[in-house]
Order: sequence, then structure tokens, then C-alpha cells
Amino acid sequence: MLLKYNKLKQEDFIALVQKYSKGKCTPQEKKLVETFFEENQKNDFQIYLSQKRKEQLFSKIKDNTSLPHTTKKPAHTFFKITAAAVILIGLVISLQFFTSPKTIIQVAAKGEKREVLLHDGSLIVLNSNSYISYPEEFEDTRNVQLKGQAYFKVKRDTTKPFIVNTKRLQVQVLGTSFDVNTNDYNTPKVSVVTGKVKVLNNNNPDDKIIITKNQQATLTGNKLLKEQANSMHQIAWTQNIIRLENTPLRETAKILENWYDIKIEFEEKKLEDLTISGKFKNEKLENVLKSMALLKNLKIDTLTTSKHILIRKNKSN
Repeated sequence: MLLKYNKLKQEDFIALVQKYSKGKCTPQEKKLVETFFEENQKNDFQIYLSQKRKEQLFSKIKDNTSLPHTTKKPAHTFFKITAAAVILIGLVISLQFFTSPKTIIQVAAKGEKREVLLHDGSLIVLNSNSYISYPEEFEDTRNVQLKGQAYFKVKRDTTKPFIVNTKRLQVQVLGTSFDVNTNDYNTPKVSVVTGKVKVLNNNNPDDKIIITKNQQATLTGNKLLKEQANSMHQIAWTQNIIRLENTPLRETAKILENWYDIKIEFEEKKLEDLTISGKFKNEKLENVLKSMALLKNLKIDTLTTSKHILIRKNKSN
């Protein structure tokens, strides 16, 4: 299900965060704000706020919350309740100062995938737990910011290069289709489906490579490497296909968490190193977990809720 508020101009997002701090969000609005918060709670945006400014924000949120000033709850409980709102408003205010006021944020929450059509005709498909931001109007270049994973089908325009900015990589194109995967649980990589792209290492200006169809740029350590890769396999997720190729269970678990909006834990650390291969198209979570259990002699347990899964070794065999 798509969120009703998954396309927001920055001023709308600020208003939504303020609404969140007052506890007046709808369930869909709450999910959008918390998804954005989860992805940014460790982001460097927060450092732009002085301690004095943070204290002012905290005071403002305290005034706007439904909790009375004379609450009998312990101080740490109050801080826990309002911490998310403090960081969220701090993030949005810092964004307001350091980006254009006409920035648009597109979010795909966990359990979702989204298609985004830009005003220049370019198409972006966002994978689960990912977001992009871009100006309402492009200038000399078409710059977008990406967190997570997305497939790009860029409208060719030789006068306005299209640039994808991520934390560790930058991708420059004129008109082509490619996949950028910067999820925290795997190695940053760019895969080309059609055309040609230039990939730059943000930490080393001299480290850049050009890749074409069925080639992939991978940032291993702090060095870009070029390798052959079946481009259709890399974008299988856009067709609702989970493709695993000797994938460690730790990475598999993160993929499933994003796709199905669940939480997975392992009873033993060594289980995370097991690898698995398989292909699942529009498959129910239950069937994916059963396959994993069968292939690797595992037992899948449900903890507090159906969305909290524990994976452990099956000792009954």
C-alpha cells in the first residue's frame, strides 16, 4: 500500500513533523515520518545545530506535547518520548538552511516500492526503505540525492547532465538506465542496464570509472572496481523478485526486513555467515522463510509478534 503523503515539498514535511511532535498524525503520516527518521537518525545533518538551538527546540516540543510540565513520569521516559521529535525537527531545520526551500522528498517505506516520474521525464523506481530528494526545478544539472536503492531510467538531455549523489558514490549520466544500491548492509554498487555512466568515489577524486551494459562498479574498501554483472539480475527487484546468489544470511535478513516490514534476529552469530541462493517472485514471507529453513536446517520462530522473527539452528535433526 502506498502512503498518501509519500511526496512532500519541504515546507509540507516541516508541517508534518510539527504535527508528529504533537501526536496528531494519522497512522500513515506517522509511518512516513518515522521511516524518514530511522534512515536519518545517525546522519550528519544533526551536527549543524548548536547545543543552544537544540535546547530551544526541545523546549518548544515540550510546550507542544500533550505531556504536562509537572509529569510524574521519570525524566528519562519524557526524553525517550520526545527524542525522536527533537532530532526530526533538528534534521528538517538543518535541511531548510542547507538545501533549497523547494526540495521534494520521495519516500518508499519498508514493505513498499514506488515509481517516481520526474518533471524532466526521467523515471525512478525506489526500493523498500529508500528515499530520494531533488529540487522542484532543475537548473544546469539534474541533481538528486539517494539513500538506499533505486533504478533510474534517465531522459536524455545533453545540456543537463543527470547526477545521482549518495554518501559514498556519485553517478553521472546523460541518458541511460542503471541501478544504484547503497543500502547499509552491503557493498555500494552501480549496475548499468543500458547506455554508459561515470562512477566517482566521493572519498578519492582520482578514483573514477566508466561502465556500460552488464558492467558493475563496486566500492570495495575505498577503491572502485569494475566487473561483469548481469544487469537484469541486478534490477530483478523492480519486478518483485528477490534474487539471492550465495548471499549471507545477515544480508538476506536485511532484504526481507525491508521487503516485508519485519524484524529478524539470529540466535547465534555464526548463522549470519551461512549463504543461500534462490529466486522468489511475489512470494509470501512464510514461504521464503520455509525455504531458508529447509535449505540451511534452520528453525524459524515468531517472538512477540508475527513481525518479529528469530532464526536458530534446528537441533531436532
